[in-house]
Amino acid sequence: MSIRMKVAQAVLLSLYAVGCLTQPVAAYDGAMTLIIENDTFTGSDDNYTNGVGFSWASDDLDTYGRESFLNKWGRFWAFLPFVKDDGYTTYASWSLVQEIYTPDEITDPDPPGDDQPYAGVLYLDNLLYARKGRWGHVWALKLGVVGPDSRAEDVQKGFHDLIGANEPLGWHNQHPNEPVINLGYTAACLAAEGSAAGLAEWKIVPVGTLGLGTYFTGAGLGIYGEIGWNLVDAFGGAALRTGFNAASTVGIGPVDNLSVAFFGSLGGFAVAHYLPLDGTVFTDSRSVDTEPFVGMASCGFSVRQGRFALSFSTSFFTETFETERNNAEFGTVSLSWYY
Repeated sequence: MSIRMKVAQAVLLSLYAVGCLTQPVAAYDGAMTLIIENDTFTGSDDNYTNGVGFSWASDDLDTYGRESFLNKWGRFWAFLPFVKDDGYTTYASWSLVQEIYTPDEITDPDPPGDDQPYAGVLYLDNLLYARKGRWGHVWALKLGVVGPDSRAEDVQKGFHDLIGANEPLGWHNQHPNEPVINLGYTAACLAAEGSAAGLAEWKIVPVGTLGLGTYFTGAGLGIYGEIGWNLVDAFGGAALRTGFNAASTVGIGPVDNLSVAFFGSLGGFAVAHYLPLDGTVFTDSRSVDTEPFVGMASCGFSVRQGRFALSFSTSFFTETFETERNNAEFGTVSLSWYY
């Protein structure tokens, strides 16, 4: 997978992050989400090949004591537009994520220079969500490392050995160690909602996103749609690379009734820099030139009951670099638990 994925998801996730319906929220201390992404879900094994993330998301920061870390954290960032502003509800989340990228042929110890480079990225996403009425805003700070210190090589080789798959032989060509820092902003608004013949509910959410940093620099526009029963005021699911993988739990707590949603999104992105393809910023590395514009599509479903939420989605992208062998695609499974 590549740039499109990243951006595309930015859209997706943003959407999730910024859901905009109005429903009562049960009290809870926090929500934990485990996300697993892999291209084998869609029958491939290259580009963005695997991602694993663990997220924690808060309730409304004002529900925690004024002297608590969470309340202080929100006040520290109150200079950001919308955060802690009158009428807005602010939430925080943190996600620890590892992403793994490989070329088309992993058994080649010296893969072609015009294919997806080997890359491993390990980072912490720090997110603040500000929501008011139909609007949602997300501020993101990504901090981490690309290169051998991400331990991506060890993880992929260990997993392939466990399942008896081919050993990846080209990791000595991976991006070198370099810090990762990225800023992001996403805005979304509930544009329309209603019911379909009184049998199901639906909603449509346009979203825009901006990124600046060593991981992703660019902008995107997209639209998210959802139809189902007992829909909640949150997205159905989210991909790791967008940075909004906790969005499915932001602003909505445990639900009493079964909630089922089928969702999809379309997005387009202008890309100036995407680390897994364009390579490191301050040191030399293998690289390919990303396409300046990338399109994406995602679809999936989510199920919520009580304190648990489960979702599955697949994401597909247009060509992310000119010599790409196969268009990037992958599946995302997430499981959330409120406590």
